[in-house]
Amino acid sequence: MTMPRQWANWSSKCPLTGAARPTPIRSPGQLRSLTRSPLASLLANNPPQVRSDRNSDVRYGFILAGGLGTRLRPYTFVLPKPLIPLGNETIIERVLRSFRQAELRNVAVSLGYLGHLLEAVVGNGAKYELNVEYTHEDEPLGTAGALGLLPFNVADDDVVLVMNGDTLTSLDLNEFLTWFEQSHADAAMACVQREVRIDYGVVTTDVNGNLEAIAEKPSSVNLLSTGINVFRGSALRELPAGRVDMPNFLVQLAMSGKTIACKTIDDLWMDLGRVEDLTAANELVDRGVL
Repeated sequence: MTMPRQWANWSSKCPLTGAARPTPIRSPGQLRSLTRSPLASLLANNPPQVRSDRNSDVRYGFILAGGLGTRLRPYTFVLPKPLIPLGNETIIERVLRSFRQAELRNVAVSLGYLGHLLEAVVGNGAKYELNVEYTHEDEPLGTAGALGLLPFNVADDDVVLVMNGDTLTSLDLNEFLTWFEQSHADAAMACVQREVRIDYGVVTTDVNGNLEAIAEKPSSVNLLSTGINVFRGSALRELPAGRVDMPNFLVQLAMSGKTIACKTIDDLWMDLGRVEDLTAANELVDRGVL
């Protein structure tokens, strides 16, 4: 495997911290975040109220950044996936910049694998004009269960944007959130249409197993989840305790009578989970597309 030029020196030191062996940070503030109460308990002890000192919903951000990045090994042996560089920024720095542009001032980052490196680079978020706090999972809680550790007092009419820490998109998050705030939905998903092709002949049979038709290399257009989701604070009250993955939580909300809007976007969206995805993303950055 050929190592991209941005990663040529990773074996000797971390290009972001300059340290060969970054030391985990354990400041009092970070230790306090380890004992945060789950969101459900926090809301129960502090009933949310509509604040009179504001004219619109308060926006919060939540970044899921605890994955192992196994498909990006050996690069993720050195750095967590959100700290892999794209041009002169890391993936998570691009996400944070887009959050700031969307007026998401308070952001929580869910940490896991090599999380101390993310804390060392991002810090308290001041350099991004954000307030960044961290959550730590004693055991895996899933992509939705991690929201139970959200360290903010979220009111019913506030909104929480949830995004994976390895997502690259040109979506205007401010426009997306404004659309959601003006809707009557309890939660929303940003979706993209993708054509899926099958490289083989697809056989259709009757109930007796006899041939009815053969479709040679068919294709279909499907609506895909981008992993960019937004919730009202009232919807997060439905979050069950323990491990919960996002697809299950969204379906659970819909089955309980909540409205989950699906907004189809035509903006660039990439899940940077494979080496070829990173190569393509860096080419877009080099060309000035991103």
